[in-house]
Amino acid sequence: MDDLENRLKKLREQHHFTQDEVAEYLNISRQAVSKWELGKGYPDIDNFIKLGELYQISLDELITGKAKFSKVATVSVPSNHKTVGDFLWHYWWLAFPILAILTSAFYK
Repeated sequence: MDDLENRLKKLREQHHFTQDEVAEYLNISRQAVSKWELGKGYPDIDNFIKLGELYQISLDELITGKAKFSKVATVSVPSNHKTVGDFLWHYWWLAFPILAILTSAFYK
């Protein structure tokens, strides 16, 4: 079973951090980190957030050990392709002079 204390220690070791380095990052004592890893205490919400940032995982994954969402990188490439709708949106005002020319041609 993967308890929170084991997960915290495992993540720290995977990222090659010492308890002192994690404590310094969180601005807390090394003893507090040790207590978390021994199951004698738990981080507060602010420290959970900072731990997630430090280990680059979601809070959900940090707390439960299971990733609910997979990270999918999406890249949006702007298109230079113009549609008729784009043209009409930008040049709608051209309808008035065209209508004026057309109506003047019919009323001569």
